[in-house]
Amino acid sequence: MKLIVVAVVAALAAVAAGGFAWQQHQAHFETRTALASAQAELQKATTDLKTRQDELIALRRQFSEQEMALNQLQAEMVNARAFIDAERAVSARLRGEVARMKEEYATALRTGRSGQSRNAAPAAPMLIRQPQQPMVIRAVPGGASVQRATPTPAQ
Repeated sequence: MKLIVVAVVAALAAVAAGGFAWQQHQAHFETRTALASAQAELQKATTDLKTRQDELIALRRQFSEQEMALNQLQAEMVNARAFIDAERAVSARLRGEVARMKEEYATALRTGRSGQSRNAAPAAPMLIRQPQQPMVIRAVPGGASVQRATPTPAQ
């Protein structure tokens, strides 16, 4: 009977050890599967990160180019505003000169008419124009790509 008890205890111990080994093998298999899955996810995340970093670099480059273009356009806008302001000032000055010349012409016309009533000869205002000299354009030696127009009096 002792031998049977020992044999049963040994059989139970063997079954328990086998069960424990099978349980350990299953846990090891599940751990390996989870590790492989985590490594695959890590590889995918690393690839996605690299792709996003490349996109970020491209977007930063594009932003830098657009920022430079914006700065250039703002500088051109400031220059255009200054040009328009200068043109408005010139226009206002020219309108003043035209108004002044109209007054002078009207005064000269009135003076001429009053003189015409005294004299038979009409006295029209004389406008004196300065003749303009033609401009000569010459090519500067040094190649076809570098040419300048230099105003010089005609001979």
